[in-house]
Amino acid sequence: MNLNDRIVVVTGASSGFGELIARGCVRAGGRVVLAARSSDVLNRLVAEFGAERALAVPTDVADAGSVARLAEATLVHFGRADVLVNNAGFGVLDRVADADVADLERMLAVNVVGAVRCTQAFLPHMRARRQGQIVMMASLAGLAVSTNMGFYSATKHALVAISRALMYELAGTGVRVALIMPGVAQTGFQEQAGRAKFSRASRLTDTTPERVAAVTLGAIARGTSGEIPIPWYGWLWALASYPVPAATRLFHRLVR
Repeated sequence: MNLNDRIVVVTGASSGFGELIARGCVRAGGRVVLAARSSDVLNRLVAEFGAERALAVPTDVADAGSVARLAEATLVHFGRADVLVNNAGFGVLDRVADADVADLERMLAVNVVGAVRCTQAFLPHMRARRQGQIVMMASLAGLAVSTNMGFYSATKHALVAISRALMYELAGTGVRVALIMPGVAQTGFQEQAGRAKFSRASRLTDTTPERVAAVTLGAIARGTSGEIPIPWYGWLWALASYPVPAATRLFHRLVR
């Protein structure tokens, strides 16, 4: 795989999928803009990758000014942005009756509004050049919900909807949209969300961070536009929720 010196902006680049994707981009010959709130981690990655291959821009995607500075720093330093990977996100899992609404507000601010802010910051540049790619890191939880995942799934459902709308709106502009939808992967996300709160039903779509990063990098290399579930049979898990909802509810009662 060769990214041919492409400029790839990765949010949430300090750990998990984001760090793996950034590492893969550099290995494949790309250059990366590392965006996350943890400046120390970003600076260590730049020291590892080399200043000619990487730029660290401490960014809080929930803050409009911070996102504007990310776009400005990218264009000043590298002159362009070929790919934006909207990876920043987090989850807090709990039953709807017990969950803290403040957690929903924070997840919406990062998982949904943050991704939209970043997209709007880079999209005018991509449209002017008539080329570019927006990669949205959603989740299979954005297609089907499970126990304890009501709030988190709501944010990912929103991101799926926004991504699909973008695909329609950007057709013919030269800007592509790839919607990545992983199942449950062993990253720091699980530690933050609480491992015990993932239902057995959701674990039927287990995958690995390395697999998610590899599939995402492949989509970047090919300039993919479309929806990619990881694992591929995640479609079956998601689609089963719609034609027979009563059977799906029974299934969740049995395997939760």
